[in-house]
Amino acid sequence: MTTDRRSLPSPARANRHFSDTALDQRLLLYALAAGATLACSAPSQAEVIFTPSNAVFRGLGKFDIDLDNDGSADFSLVIRLIHYDTTALIPALFAYGHPPSGQVVTAGADALPLRKNTQIGAGQGFRALGIMESSDIYGGNDWRNLKDRYLGVRFLINGEVHYGWIGFREVGVFPIAAKLYGWAYETVPDMPILAGDTGTTASLDNSIHPTSLEILASGHTAIDQRRKRNAP
Repeated sequence: MTTDRRSLPSPARANRHFSDTALDQRLLLYALAAGATLACSAPSQAEVIFTPSNAVFRGLGKFDIDLDNDGSADFSLVIRLIHYDTTALIPALFAYGHPPSGQVVTAGADALPLRKNTQIGAGQGFRALGIMESSDIYGGNDWRNLKDRYLGVRFLINGEVHYGWIGFREVGVFPIAAKLYGWAYETVPDMPILAGDTGTTASLDNSIHPTSLEILASGHTAIDQRRKRNAP
């Protein structure tokens, strides 16, 4: 019986198929090992919990903010009347943290309107109460006519310090009103947070740095891509 040589794989092609299979198996073992290592021994990474909000707060009263969604308010916005002079009262907007731990970033008595990507963390001035805006026509109000600003905050969770922010689309003056964007906090104690960070994987220098184990753990994807490239 005559054998059709064209139906038989050449030695080079057979060796290549064997090498490809062995390499795929090796990559898969590496990926499984890396995934197991990440699951068992990798330290916890920073995570930002963001709560969006389209709330508009106006009129005399109080607006509570539950930053960590545990059912109790951590911070409040308050609009109340203050003495402008000996004869007049004007409305003013305050931000304050609930005792014993809630505090906001301030400069003196003023709550600071932080720009996006401003780092919030240790070393900044924190106070339990800060004034944001008032109807004083003579100025001295840091939030007036500003949009997309952030209030830096810190508070305690289980006795540990966490940093966060409260975002504002706009703070109006006549009448005083606050249009909110949302709020967020860092789940890792003592970890700084960037104003406006809603939970992306970017680090504080705005770049993404996957670890070698994270890259290796995606080896199964590399195997699939390699098979597609080598497919006839």
